[in-house]
Amino acid sequence: MKFTPRNVDRATVFDVDTKKQLKQVLMVNTETRSVVVAKQPLRLNHKGSVERETIHFDAIHPIYGGGIKPCLFHCYGRLP
Repeated sequence: MKFTPRNVDRATVFDVDTKKQLKQVLMVNTETRSVVVAKQPLRLNHKGSVERETIHFDAIHPIYGGGIKPCLFHCYGRLP
């Protein structure tokens, strides 16, 4: 399932292997096991859209914490 700021409120995305929070997350796709983040420093491409980077993982687990929407994502096994 695709999760974006439109269908998830303020979820934290955490790379469990490196023990770091991923910043500027634009989308989490649990089916393709990918996370799309804005490149840092934030910049626009020639079309006026935010430049993005896709990070792939072996597994992404949404954590619901008792709610109906995920509040946290745990990402395991970052792929090159």
